[in-house]
Amino acid sequence: MKNTLMYLCYKRMGVIRVIIADDHGIVRLGTAMLVREIYPLAEICEATTFISALQQLEKKQFSLIILDINMPGGDNVQMIENIRVRYQDLPILILSSYDESIYAARYFKAGVNGYLQKETDPREIKKAIQKVIHGEMYASEAVHRQLLRSLASSRWNKKQDRFPELSDRELEIMRLLASGLSSTEIKQQLNIQLSTISTHKARIFEKMQVTNVVQLAEKFKEMEKGRGLNPADDGE
Repeated sequence: MKNTLMYLCYKRMGVIRVIIADDHGIVRLGTAMLVREIYPLAEICEATTFISALQQLEKKQFSLIILDINMPGGDNVQMIENIRVRYQDLPILILSSYDESIYAARYFKAGVNGYLQKETDPREIKKAIQKVIHGEMYASEAVHRQLLRSLASSRWNKKQDRFPELSDRELEIMRLLASGLSSTEIKQQLNIQLSTISTHKARIFEKMQVTNVVQLAEKFKEMEKGRGLNPADDGE
């Protein structure tokens, strides 16, 4: 309650303070530039780990947190739950390299205000920042249609996130395996060790109750169908 009241009082002052939590310096720099194009007098803080972000949230009241979902100290939806327990009214905008068609729904369900992929056009990122910082929700047209289809078919709670037991990294590796990439290709794309991939792969197989990549690909296709995704729709 104390954090919520302090946040609301701070917001009424009209001061813009943004924290950018990402472990890549070039991303923090680029994002900060976009924020300053909108709010030249904004105070911008940076965090390279999730723990650092939480520590800064304890010290100051922020208008917005722009958060990567794969960074040291946090790589799953529990990051959002940890923030929401302490700061119910703090706007959260996810800026991630993870595929929005797979990850956005679970993060909206956890309580974020917006989800963007890092390769999104800078003009759209600025639009998202403005909307979220003023208390609105932001989703791309593709994700918006996806969420509406899920709500319309009353499948939000049952089918929107069929595999909540998988971490974000496991979901990403599962997607790449299902698309036909080898462990070596995944290593190059995600910049992680082969041993790490092997560990994740074993966990994925166990959680998905499969014994090979072919079976995994079939289950992944079932997940896509369950989400009501239609590639043709996303190309509109």
